[in-house]
Amino acid sequence: MSRFVMSALVLLAFALSCTVVYGQAAEKPAPAAGKTFKLLRDEGTAADDLDLADEEAEAWDPALKGGALQISLGIGFMNLNTTLLKHDQIIYKYTTDSTYWGDVELKGESAFAPTLRIGYNLTEWFAIEGWGGVSISEYQGNIENTHSRKNEPNAPVVDNPPLGEFDAETRSLITLQAGVNALWYPLAMSDASGSWHPYLTGGVGNMWYNMNSNYTNDTASALDLNLGGGIRLLADRNISVRAEVILHRNTLEWTPADYFTELNEGTTRVPLNEYPEVNNTITERPVTAFEANDMTILHWTLSIHGSF
Repeated sequence: MSRFVMSALVLLAFALSCTVVYGQAAEKPAPAAGKTFKLLRDEGTAADDLDLADEEAEAWDPALKGGALQISLGIGFMNLNTTLLKHDQIIYKYTTDSTYWGDVELKGESAFAPTLRIGYNLTEWFAIEGWGGVSISEYQGNIENTHSRKNEPNAPVVDNPPLGEFDAETRSLITLQAGVNALWYPLAMSDASGSWHPYLTGGVGNMWYNMNSNYTNDTASALDLNLGGGIRLLADRNISVRAEVILHRNTLEWTPADYFTELNEGTTRVPLNEYPEVNNTITERPVTAFEANDMTILHWTLSIHGSF
């Protein structure tokens, strides 16, 4: 074989070797495709997790649950349209010339009454809650069988003197309430599921009455018993709505004020007197006590209720 042929074969072998090496080098970027595939797989997994979370949220079934803290804030009205104070032949007006007295009755009216409750569900069907509330309203005075007499010795008694525009009191009445109640969901004892849950409630507490009046200047305190019922609507996992009616029973007894009114910038105090007729004679004497009144009060409330 000639030298020329040998040289040609060597060059051909060298060229083939370079071609193989170049082809292998061109194939090295292939692993990048594997990384891209991994990223696409991770994005799909995240989307699947979000879909699963959405499905779990949509799968909520309304039901009462035990072991949950309960907080609710309600607004409503308290029916105070009843006698707050009643006393016969008591002073209702005093001037420098005359003293006026008659049968006086003070009656309340419907009061705006917000309520706050904090409780705990011991089971699905039984809960304990503490509550507190306030009511704000006015009361109206009514005067009958009136009499008057000039402020001088042996002055005659005048029957049925005309009432002035402001003789009968019309002022503010504020009550505070607090207590502890038990709630019983009777239907939940067999099945606590569902959105609507009627319940019964009852408890004990105290009610404080504060009346802006010439007849009393102290707050009256009364032991309060209550009983009622309502219905609760579960709106979502944590929020529900309650509507209820409660009947309150307590006995209200006021302490008479030390004096009826003050004159001359407080230098003269007019006593709180009554003028009963004894043996056909009008007798003047201080008021030492007021008759107790049994209070029966309805309280309507609509509440937003949170469970945690």
